[in-house]
Formats: sequence, C-alpha cells, structure tokens
Amino acid sequence: MEVFFFVGIGLLCMVSFIFKLLTLRGSTAAFITGALIFYSFAWQGLVILAVFFLTSSLLTKWKREVKIDYNAEPLEDKKGRTAGQVFANGGTSSLAAIGDILMPDPLWLMVFAGALATATADTWASEIGILSKTKPFHLKEWRKVEAGLSGAVTGLGTIAAVLGAAAIGASYYFLFDSSTFMGTLIIIFAGFFGNVADTLFGAWFEQKYYCQVCKTETESKWHCKMKTVRIFGLPWVTNNLVNFSSTIIGALIAGGLYTWTVQ
Repeated sequence: MEVFFFVGIGLLCMVSFIFKLLTLRGSTAAFITGALIFYSFAWQGLVILAVFFLTSSLLTKWKREVKIDYNAEPLEDKKGRTAGQVFANGGTSSLAAIGDILMPDPLWLMVFAGALATATADTWASEIGILSKTKPFHLKEWRKVEAGLSGAVTGLGTIAAVLGAAAIGASYYFLFDSSTFMGTLIIIFAGFFGNVADTLFGAWFEQKYYCQVCKTETESKWHCKMKTVRIFGLPWVTNNLVNFSSTIIGALIAGGLYTWTVQ
C-alpha cells in the first residue's frame, strides 16, 4: 500500500512540473519533502502538505496579471516554484519528519503543523494582501509603501494570514485522531505569529533595491530593464532564507506551547 502512495507523490510532482507549478528541481525537492512527511505522518500529513501546496499555487496564479510589476523581474518563476522555494517553505516540516523517524514523539506532529501553518499564513498574506486597495504599512520605516515590499502589512493581508493558519489548524483537527481543540489553537497561533516573524525579518534584514529610472523601491535586482541599487538589507538575506527562518519560529512556538500544555 505504501508503494502506491510514493508513486502517487511522484505523479503529483510530475503533473505539477508539467503545469508549471514547479520547476524540475522544484518537483524533485517536493517529492523528497512529500516522501518524508508520508513516512512520518502517514496520508494525513500528506493532506496537510497538499492544503498548503495547492492553495499556495492557486493563489499565486490568481489575478497574476494584477500582481506582476511588468517593469521588474517576475514575482514568481514562470516555470514554477524552485527547489529553493520548496525547501524554504517545506524544509522545517521535512526536518520535523526526520525528527519523528529518529525519535518518535507526538511533539513532532505539532512542530510539523506549526511550520506549515506559518508557510501557509505567509503565502496567503502575500498573495491576497498585495491585492489590497490601500497601500501597505511598513513596520520598520513606519510609513506607507508600495505593494510587494517585505516588512509591510495590510488589513487584508493580516486577515488572510489568520485564515491560512486556520486552514492548517482545521486540517489537523479533522485528520488526526490524536488532535485536540487546544492543539488546533496552538497551530493557528504558531502559524500567525510565525508569519509576523517573517514580516519583521523582512522589514529589518531582507534586501531592498532602488530603481534609478522610475525612482521606486523594489525587491528586484532589475527594474525598468536596468540593474537596481541595493539600499538596504544584508546581502545574504534572501526571501527564501526569511521564509525558512519564519517556519522555524512557527515550529518552535507550536512545539513549545504543546510541551507546556501537556505538562
């Protein structure tokens, strides 16, 4: 029976590559992530992973023509999410799966769910929040900025983050026999505040560039067909690193609160 699940994971990754949801390396990374999660958390873990992946992919493509700045590099690779993006969002969940394989404990399920709740909250906040009719407010610069810059928030994006975390929390509640309402609340809390950590990391550390042609700030190294000037952020702090770091925060919050509540 397990063989069929692994084959199914492989087929789903192949279909995702064909429909340009994932690049070739991205689909390979997704297969590794899915296989580890299935081995540790069974088919229920795969469903939770699917909730994140499918909703994130659909939201990325939803109203894509509105989200893209045609003067800049694409917000997402036209060929799909890369291996780096897959591991940035699913790497912590994979580590939780490995931890469960080496040292089986119910704690790892909460760590896994907390990490994916963070990734889902962040993606929903980004993909829905950018459609807000009001300009986002930058937490570090303490002013309104153009849509699409890390570290900025909108009311619409904040609501989307809560709903994204709740989607994972609800999935956990209905899928696992060991689930509790308290566990669901922990996952939602961890996912939302993991997303807050992502926003703060983006505001204080992620790179930001300035276009000398149209005089706007951007996260792209190219804008208006010219190379931009880096005006802020650490050279090695990329969006993928920020996403990975925030999922670790979400996982730690979920694991810490779970440990505290069961004692």
